[in-house]
Amino acid sequence: MNIEQIRAIVKECSFHEYKFTAEVDGRGEMYLHAVYIEADTRTLKPEAQFTRRWLLSPMMTKSEVVRTAFKCAITSMEHRTREWFTYRGRAIFGPHFDVDVLHSMCGEEDSFEHR
Repeated sequence: MNIEQIRAIVKECSFHEYKFTAEVDGRGEMYLHAVYIEADTRTLKPEAQFTRRWLLSPMMTKSEVVRTAFKCAITSMEHRTREWFTYRGRAIFGPHFDVDVLHSMCGEEDSFEHR
């Protein structure tokens, strides 16, 4: 499947305010992603938000392309929920934490809640 065939499939996919697109990067790899308008969690100003890129293969079937767009939407909604859900005013489940900082917390005995 080439990029034009994939774009024709992706054009048929819709979800809320998302706009799905299929592109080719500088290495020739095909990918799918989506863009939507939402307030930035820090500035609260509405701006374009982009999902992660989902790698596509020329060997994919139509169903796999559609399911990839669906997975893009599901994953993006989880990401948005993690950004906007707060406890005591902080996004404690936020998706942007540095993995090394998270790792340093994992070995601390007092970081675990016990019954």
